[in-house]
Amino acid sequence: MAILATGAGDVALIVLAAFWGLLVLFLCYVLVKTVAVIASTQMLIDGIRQETVPLLSEGKGSVERANRELDRVDGMLESAGEIVGRVEKLSGLIEHAASSPLIKLISFGAGLRKAASRFAGGKSKK
Repeated sequence: MAILATGAGDVALIVLAAFWGLLVLFLCYVLVKTVAVIASTQMLIDGIRQETVPLLSEGKGSVERANRELDRVDGMLESAGEIVGRVEKLSGLIEHAASSPLIKLISFGAGLRKAASRFAGGKSKK
C-alpha cells in the first residue's frame, strides 16, 4: 500500500494543485461566457447596422428634397422682393404725380380766396 501524502508539505502541495485546477476551471468558464457576450454583442451591432443604413439613406433623401424645396422657396422670395420693389417705385410715382397737382390746386384755391377777400373788403394786408 502506497501512501499518497507522507507529510504536511505534500498535503499542502496537493491542496495548492487542487486550488490551481479549480482556478483554471473558473477562468475557462469566465472565458466561455465572455465569448458568448461578445458574440451576442456582434449580432446586436450587425442588426443595428442593417437597420440604420437604410434609415440614413432615407434621411439623406429627405434632406436633399428639403434643400430643393428651400431653393425653390428662396427663388420665390427673391421674385416677391423684386415685385415689392417695383410696387414701391410705382406707388412713389403715383404719389408724386397725384400730390403735386393737389398741392398746386390747394395753393391756387388759397390764393383765389385771398384775392377774393381783398377785392371784397378793399383792405390790403401786408
